[in-house]
Amino acid sequence: MPSLAPDTAPPETDPAALASFKALCAERGLLDRPQGLQAGDVVDGLTDDLTLLRFLQARKNDPTTALQQYESASRIRTDKSIIEVYNTISIDDYEATRKLYPHWTGRRTRTDLPILFLDIAHLDADAVHHWRRTRSPTDKNAPDMAQRACAFFDTLTRFILPLCTAAAGTPVTKSIYLVDATAISLKQAWNLRDFAKEISWILATCYPETIETIFICNAPSYFSTIWGVMKKFVDPVTAAKLVILTPGQVLPALAGLVEHESIPLQFGGGFEVVHGMRADLDAGLLEVLGKERAVVLPEGPLKWREDGEGRRVLVATGSTASGPREEMVAVL
Repeated sequence: MPSLAPDTAPPETDPAALASFKALCAERGLLDRPQGLQAGDVVDGLTDDLTLLRFLQARKNDPTTALQQYESASRIRTDKSIIEVYNTISIDDYEATRKLYPHWTGRRTRTDLPILFLDIAHLDADAVHHWRRTRSPTDKNAPDMAQRACAFFDTLTRFILPLCTAAAGTPVTKSIYLVDATAISLKQAWNLRDFAKEISWILATCYPETIETIFICNAPSYFSTIWGVMKKFVDPVTAAKLVILTPGQVLPALAGLVEHESIPLQFGGGFEVVHGMRADLDAGLLEVLGKERAVVLPEGPLKWREDGEGRRVLVATGSTASGPREEMVAVL
Protein backbone atom coordinates (compact mmCIF):
# COMPACT_ATOMS: atom_id res chain seq x y z
CA MET A 1 0.00 0.00 0.00
CA PRO A 2 1.49 3.40 -0.89
CA SER A 3 2.06 5.84 1.92
CA LEU A 4 1.99 9.60 2.15
CA ALA A 5 4.86 9.26 4.62
CA PRO A 6 8.42 9.22 3.23
CA ASP A 7 10.82 6.44 4.09
CA THR A 8 12.83 8.72 6.35
CA ALA A 9 12.05 9.33 10.01
CA PRO A 10 12.43 12.44 12.19
CA PRO A 11 16.05 13.04 13.25
CA GLU A 12 15.32 12.44 16.94
CA THR A 13 14.24 8.87 16.19
CA ASP A 14 16.04 6.05 18.01
CA PRO A 15 15.85 3.17 15.46
CA ALA A 16 16.54 0.48 18.05
CA ALA A 17 13.88 1.84 20.41
CA LEU A 18 11.36 2.04 17.56
CA ALA A 19 12.09 -1.54 16.50
CA SER A 20 11.64 -2.74 20.08
CA PHE A 21 8.44 -0.74 20.50
CA LYS A 22 6.98 -2.10 17.25
CA ALA A 23 7.83 -5.65 18.30
CA LEU A 24 6.06 -5.17 21.64
CA CYS A 25 3.02 -3.69 19.92
CA ALA A 26 2.92 -6.54 17.42
CA GLU A 27 3.04 -9.11 20.23
CA ARG A 28 -0.06 -7.52 21.78
CA GLY A 29 -1.90 -7.37 18.45
CA LEU A 30 -1.85 -3.58 18.50
CA LEU A 31 -0.59 -3.32 14.93
CA ASP A 32 -3.38 -5.46 13.46
CA ARG A 33 -5.59 -3.57 11.04
CA PRO A 34 -7.86 -1.48 13.27
CA GLN A 35 -11.44 -2.61 13.48
CA GLY A 36 -13.87 -0.27 11.78
CA LEU A 37 -11.67 0.78 8.87
CA GLN A 38 -13.47 0.52 5.56
CA ALA A 39 -12.05 -1.11 2.42
CA GLY A 40 -9.02 0.79 1.23
CA ASP A 41 -8.79 3.08 4.29
CA VAL A 42 -5.13 3.62 5.16
CA VAL A 43 -3.67 3.28 8.64
CA ASP A 44 -1.81 6.61 8.69
CA GLY A 45 -2.49 8.28 12.03
CA LEU A 46 -3.47 4.97 13.60
CA THR A 47 -0.79 2.24 13.48
CA ASP A 48 1.82 3.63 11.06
CA ASP A 49 5.43 4.27 12.07
CA LEU A 50 5.02 8.04 12.46
CA THR A 51 2.16 7.51 14.92
CA LEU A 52 4.24 5.01 16.90
CA LEU A 53 7.13 7.48 16.90
CA ARG A 54 4.96 10.10 18.56
CA PHE A 55 4.08 7.74 21.40
CA LEU A 56 7.72 6.72 21.71
CA GLN A 57 8.92 10.33 21.82
CA ALA A 58 6.29 11.14 24.44
CA ARG A 59 7.93 8.49 26.64
CA LYS A 60 11.48 9.60 25.88
CA ASN A 61 12.25 6.57 23.69
CA ASP A 62 11.31 4.06 26.40
CA PRO A 63 9.52 1.20 24.56
CA THR A 64 7.95 -0.24 27.72
CA THR A 65 6.20 2.92 28.90
CA ALA A 66 5.36 3.86 25.32
CA LEU A 67 3.61 0.50 25.01
CA GLN A 68 1.59 1.23 28.13
CA GLN A 69 0.40 4.56 26.75
CA TYR A 70 -0.31 3.17 23.28
CA GLU A 71 -2.32 0.33 24.85
CA SER A 72 -4.29 2.85 26.89
CA ALA A 73 -5.00 5.00 23.83
CA SER A 74 -5.97 1.94 21.79
CA ARG A 75 -8.33 0.81 24.55
CA ILE A 76 -10.03 4.20 24.60
CA ARG A 77 -10.37 4.18 20.83
CA THR A 78 -11.88 0.69 20.88
CA ASP A 79 -14.22 1.32 23.81
CA LYS A 80 -15.45 4.53 22.23
CA SER A 81 -15.60 3.08 18.66
CA ILE A 82 -13.69 6.11 17.40
CA ILE A 83 -13.05 4.79 13.89
CA GLU A 84 -16.72 3.95 13.44
CA VAL A 85 -17.69 7.38 14.79
CA TYR A 86 -15.32 9.01 12.31
CA ASN A 87 -17.19 7.30 9.49
CA THR A 88 -20.68 8.04 10.77
CA ILE A 89 -20.63 11.25 12.83
CA SER A 90 -23.20 13.80 11.78
CA ILE A 91 -21.50 16.55 9.82
CA ASP A 92 -23.48 19.05 11.89
CA ASP A 93 -22.09 17.53 15.11
CA TYR A 94 -18.58 17.55 13.66
CA GLU A 95 -18.82 21.21 12.63
CA ALA A 96 -20.21 22.18 16.04
CA THR A 97 -17.20 20.42 17.57
CA ARG A 98 -14.81 22.30 15.25
CA LYS A 99 -15.83 25.55 16.96
CA LEU A 100 -14.68 24.23 20.34
CA TYR A 101 -11.09 23.33 19.49
CA PRO A 102 -8.10 24.70 17.60
CA HIS A 103 -8.88 24.01 13.93
CA TRP A 104 -6.66 23.95 10.88
CA THR A 105 -6.39 27.13 8.85
CA GLY A 106 -5.05 25.29 5.79
CA ARG A 107 -1.71 27.05 6.19
CA ARG A 108 1.70 25.88 7.39
CA THR A 109 4.79 27.26 9.04
CA ARG A 110 8.03 27.73 7.12
CA THR A 111 8.96 24.25 8.40
CA ASP A 112 5.72 22.73 7.06
CA LEU A 113 3.86 22.33 10.37
CA PRO A 114 0.09 22.86 10.06
CA ILE A 115 -1.21 25.99 11.78
CA LEU A 116 -4.30 25.58 13.96
CA PHE A 117 -6.31 28.55 15.24
CA LEU A 118 -8.65 29.21 18.17
CA ASP A 119 -10.32 32.43 19.30
CA ILE A 120 -11.01 32.02 23.01
CA ALA A 121 -13.82 34.60 22.79
CA HIS A 122 -15.97 31.89 21.20
CA LEU A 123 -15.56 29.57 24.19
CA ASP A 124 -18.33 31.45 25.95
CA ALA A 125 -21.03 30.25 28.34
CA ASP A 126 -23.16 28.86 25.48
CA ALA A 127 -20.23 26.88 24.05
CA VAL A 128 -19.33 25.44 27.46
CA HIS A 129 -22.98 24.52 28.05
CA HIS A 130 -23.09 22.71 24.71
CA TRP A 131 -19.88 20.88 25.56
CA ARG A 132 -21.22 19.81 28.97
CA ARG A 133 -24.39 18.42 27.38
CA THR A 134 -22.30 16.18 25.12
CA ARG A 135 -20.65 14.54 28.12
CA SER A 136 -23.91 12.66 28.74
CA PRO A 137 -26.06 13.16 25.63
CA THR A 138 -29.80 12.57 26.05
CA ASP A 139 -29.84 10.91 22.63
CA LYS A 140 -28.03 7.63 23.30
CA ASN A 141 -27.33 7.26 19.58
CA ALA A 142 -25.45 10.56 19.48
CA PRO A 143 -21.66 10.58 20.06
CA ASP A 144 -20.55 11.80 23.46
CA MET A 145 -17.92 14.42 24.28
CA ALA A 146 -14.94 12.07 24.05
CA GLN A 147 -16.13 10.57 20.77
CA ARG A 148 -16.66 14.00 19.23
CA ALA A 149 -13.28 15.24 20.41
CA CYS A 150 -11.45 12.16 19.13
CA ALA A 151 -13.25 12.30 15.79
CA PHE A 152 -12.15 15.90 15.47
CA PHE A 153 -8.53 15.30 16.50
CA ASP A 154 -8.35 12.24 14.25
CA THR A 155 -8.65 14.69 11.36
CA LEU A 156 -5.24 16.05 12.35
CA THR A 157 -3.52 12.67 12.52
CA ARG A 158 -5.38 10.87 9.72
CA PHE A 159 -5.72 13.66 7.15
CA ILE A 160 -3.76 16.84 7.90
CA LEU A 161 -0.38 15.50 9.03
CA PRO A 162 -0.18 12.95 6.17
CA LEU A 163 -1.03 15.71 3.66
CA CYS A 164 1.61 18.04 5.10
CA THR A 165 4.10 15.18 5.08
CA ALA A 166 3.41 14.54 1.39
CA ALA A 167 3.85 18.23 0.58
CA ALA A 168 7.06 18.54 2.61
CA GLY A 169 8.61 15.28 1.47
CA THR A 170 9.74 14.75 5.05
CA PRO A 171 7.85 13.58 8.17
CA VAL A 172 5.48 16.14 9.68
CA THR A 173 4.18 14.88 13.01
CA LYS A 174 3.37 18.08 14.92
CA SER A 175 1.39 21.29 14.60
CA ILE A 176 1.38 24.74 16.11
CA TYR A 177 -1.56 26.44 17.77
CA LEU A 178 -2.31 30.15 17.45
CA VAL A 179 -4.73 31.12 20.21
CA ASP A 180 -6.29 34.58 20.23
CA ALA A 181 -6.57 35.50 23.92
CA THR A 182 -7.63 39.12 23.36
CA ALA A 183 -11.02 38.80 25.04
CA ILE A 184 -10.34 36.26 27.80
CA SER A 185 -11.44 37.09 31.32
CA LEU A 186 -10.77 35.46 34.68
CA LYS A 187 -14.42 34.38 34.94
CA GLN A 188 -14.29 32.76 31.50
CA ALA A 189 -11.05 30.96 32.37
CA TRP A 190 -12.60 29.58 35.55
CA ASN A 191 -15.65 28.36 33.59
CA LEU A 192 -13.33 26.56 31.19
CA ARG A 193 -11.46 24.57 33.84
CA ASP A 194 -13.28 21.24 33.30
CA PHE A 195 -13.10 21.70 29.55
CA ALA A 196 -9.34 22.36 29.70
CA LYS A 197 -8.71 19.42 32.01
CA GLU A 198 -10.59 16.81 29.99
CA ILE A 199 -9.42 17.91 26.56
CA SER A 200 -5.83 18.22 27.76
CA TRP A 201 -6.06 14.65 29.06
CA ILE A 202 -7.45 13.32 25.76
CA LEU A 203 -4.72 15.06 23.79
CA ALA A 204 -1.95 13.88 26.09
CA THR A 205 -3.20 10.28 26.17
CA CYS A 206 -4.39 9.64 22.62
CA TYR A 207 -2.56 12.28 20.56
CA PRO A 208 0.85 12.76 22.20
CA GLU A 209 3.48 14.93 20.56
CA THR A 210 1.12 16.42 17.99
CA ILE A 211 1.80 19.94 19.30
CA GLU A 212 5.08 21.76 18.78
CA THR A 213 4.12 25.10 20.35
CA ILE A 214 0.98 26.83 21.58
CA PHE A 215 1.23 30.58 21.03
CA ILE A 216 -1.12 32.51 23.31
CA CYS A 217 -1.45 35.68 21.24
CA ASN A 218 -2.58 39.17 22.30
CA ALA A 219 -2.46 38.10 25.94
CA PRO A 220 -3.85 40.86 28.18
CA SER A 221 -1.76 42.27 31.01
CA TYR A 222 -3.65 40.17 33.57
CA PHE A 223 -3.07 36.88 31.73
CA SER A 224 -0.46 35.72 34.25
CA THR A 225 -3.26 35.64 36.85
CA ILE A 226 -5.48 33.67 34.49
CA TRP A 227 -2.70 31.22 33.67
CA GLY A 228 -2.04 30.75 37.36
CA VAL A 229 -5.61 29.45 37.62
CA MET A 230 -5.66 27.45 34.39
CA LYS A 231 -2.30 25.67 34.44
CA LYS A 232 -3.33 23.33 37.26
CA PHE A 233 -6.04 21.93 34.94
CA VAL A 234 -3.71 21.36 31.97
CA ASP A 235 -1.40 18.40 31.38
CA PRO A 236 2.12 19.55 32.42
CA VAL A 237 3.71 18.46 29.13
CA THR A 238 1.13 20.47 27.19
CA ALA A 239 1.49 23.42 29.55
CA ALA A 240 5.23 23.50 28.90
CA LYS A 241 4.55 24.15 25.20
CA LEU A 242 2.86 27.50 25.85
CA VAL A 243 4.48 30.72 24.68
CA ILE A 244 2.60 33.76 25.97
CA LEU A 245 2.77 36.85 23.75
CA THR A 246 1.50 40.35 24.44
CA PRO A 247 0.02 42.30 21.49
CA GLY A 248 3.36 43.92 20.69
CA GLN A 249 5.20 40.60 20.73
CA VAL A 250 2.95 38.58 18.45
CA LEU A 251 3.98 39.64 14.95
CA PRO A 252 7.75 39.65 15.65
CA ALA A 253 7.47 36.15 17.15
CA LEU A 254 5.41 34.73 14.28
CA ALA A 255 7.19 36.48 11.40
CA GLY A 256 10.24 34.26 11.65
CA LEU A 257 8.10 31.14 11.76
CA VAL A 258 5.26 31.81 9.32
CA GLU A 259 5.05 33.58 5.94
CA HIS A 260 3.24 36.94 6.17
CA GLU A 261 0.37 35.76 3.96
CA SER A 262 -0.32 32.88 6.37
CA ILE A 263 -0.31 34.95 9.58
CA PRO A 264 -3.86 35.88 10.67
CA LEU A 265 -4.88 39.50 10.19
CA GLN A 266 -5.60 39.86 13.90
CA PHE A 267 -1.92 39.11 14.58
CA GLY A 268 -0.58 41.60 12.01
CA GLY A 269 -0.42 39.26 9.01
CA GLY A 270 -2.20 39.09 5.67
CA PHE A 271 -4.51 36.08 6.13
CA GLU A 272 -8.16 36.56 7.02
CA VAL A 273 -8.97 33.95 9.64
CA VAL A 274 -12.45 33.53 11.09
CA HIS A 275 -13.07 31.28 14.08
CA GLY A 276 -14.55 27.96 12.97
CA MET A 277 -13.58 28.42 9.32
CA ARG A 278 -12.76 25.52 7.06
CA ALA A 279 -9.20 25.19 5.83
CA ASP A 280 -8.02 27.56 3.09
CA LEU A 281 -5.15 25.58 1.55
CA ASP A 282 -1.80 27.16 0.69
CA ALA A 283 -0.25 26.83 -2.77
CA GLY A 284 2.01 23.91 -1.88
CA LEU A 285 -0.88 21.84 -0.58
CA LEU A 286 -3.01 22.68 -3.61
CA GLU A 287 -0.20 21.42 -5.82
CA VAL A 288 -0.10 18.10 -3.95
CA LEU A 289 -3.85 17.72 -4.45
CA GLY A 290 -3.53 18.56 -8.14
CA LYS A 291 -5.47 21.79 -7.76
CA GLU A 292 -4.53 25.10 -9.35
CA ARG A 293 -6.89 27.38 -7.48
CA ALA A 294 -8.14 27.88 -3.99
CA VAL A 295 -10.03 24.94 -2.58
CA VAL A 296 -12.38 25.10 0.38
CA LEU A 297 -12.48 21.61 1.80
CA PRO A 298 -15.93 20.14 2.47
CA GLU A 299 -17.39 20.15 5.94
CA GLY A 300 -16.99 17.12 8.17
CA PRO A 301 -14.22 14.51 8.55
CA LEU A 302 -11.80 13.62 5.74
CA LYS A 303 -9.66 10.52 5.29
CA TRP A 304 -7.24 8.89 2.88
CA ARG A 305 -8.06 5.74 0.96
CA GLU A 306 -5.98 3.59 -1.39
CA ASP A 307 -7.79 2.89 -4.66
CA GLY A 308 -6.05 -0.36 -5.64
CA GLU A 309 -4.11 1.31 -8.44
CA GLY A 310 -1.39 2.82 -6.31
CA ARG A 311 -3.16 6.14 -5.81
CA ARG A 312 -4.37 7.90 -2.70
CA VAL A 313 -7.91 9.24 -2.72
CA LEU A 314 -9.13 11.92 -0.33
CA VAL A 315 -12.63 11.01 0.84
CA ALA A 316 -15.15 13.10 2.75
CA THR A 317 -16.93 10.85 5.23
CA GLY A 318 -19.43 11.29 8.07
CA SER A 319 -23.20 11.40 7.59
CA THR A 320 -25.99 13.75 6.60
CA ALA A 321 -29.73 13.57 7.09
CA SER A 322 -29.91 11.38 3.99
CA GLY A 323 -27.36 8.87 5.26
CA PRO A 324 -23.61 8.07 5.13
CA ARG A 325 -21.42 10.26 2.92
CA GLU A 326 -18.68 8.95 0.61
CA GLU A 327 -17.51 11.91 -1.45
CA MET A 328 -14.24 11.88 -3.40
CA VAL A 329 -12.44 15.20 -2.95
CA ALA A 330 -9.08 14.65 -4.68
CA VAL A 331 -6.82 11.95 -6.09
CA LEU A 332 -3.04 11.98 -5.60
